[in-house]
Amino acid sequence: MSTGATSAIRHRRGPAWVPPLLFAAAMVVVWTVTAALADSAVYPGPGQALDSLWSDIGNPRFMTSVSDSARVLLLSYAAVIVVGSVAGMLLGLSAFWSGAALPLVYALNSVPKIVLYPIFLLFLGVGDLSRGAFAFASGVLPMFIIMVEATAGVNRLHLKMAAGLGMSRLSLLRRIVVPSVLPSLATGMCLCFGLTLIGLVLAEMFAGSSGLGYELLRNLSLARVENIIGQVVLIGVLALVPTLALQQLATRVRNRYEVRA
Repeated sequence: MSTGATSAIRHRRGPAWVPPLLFAAAMVVVWTVTAALADSAVYPGPGQALDSLWSDIGNPRFMTSVSDSARVLLLSYAAVIVVGSVAGMLLGLSAFWSGAALPLVYALNSVPKIVLYPIFLLFLGVGDLSRGAFAFASGVLPMFIIMVEATAGVNRLHLKMAAGLGMSRLSLLRRIVVPSVLPSLATGMCLCFGLTLIGLVLAEMFAGSSGLGYELLRNLSLARVENIIGQVVLIGVLALVPTLALQQLATRVRNRYEVRA
């Protein structure tokens, strides 16, 4: 199928963000119906959850927690993209070092990150530094792995031609490697945003004095079910909007840079 025909099909289907929003709306409908049928104090409906969330939003302490989480998430995610992508590309250029390091990285990535959090607390203490470092650790390894694999898959003929022309390492990265791995980078950005957010919320739940995870755990100890579900909705919205934007970016990058048959 030609590129023009593919674009026409996508245009008829509408923007890529429409199906996720329709699915989210369907979930809200199911939630409303099941909550009405259950009629239980421990299963509030969307109206109750949103009312409690609106009440929380009016609380300056809660909004401080939201801004703290957003600030730490932004810094951690930026570090994940920069460190993971650059380190992955540099290592992926060497078949020997990527083959030697990747099994260890895969093994480390298989370890549940939360069991390592006490180490972060021991060395970094309780606060933004340990929370941000744990969020960074949750996202950087997958990004690193994606970029190593993508760089290792760059056409070796192009690399040999660049070596024969005496191209510098910087020029090699800029002219050959980066354009080749951009689709994988865009995909990794989508995946690692969620992983970084999960790491941050877990860190805030286990040893935080602020943040969305801290607020969730606080309401859990007070058995405020409506507040808990309202905050889960807020976290879902805060995750959905950037994810949709990143998916749009990934689609554009793939359409431009991926080699088509």
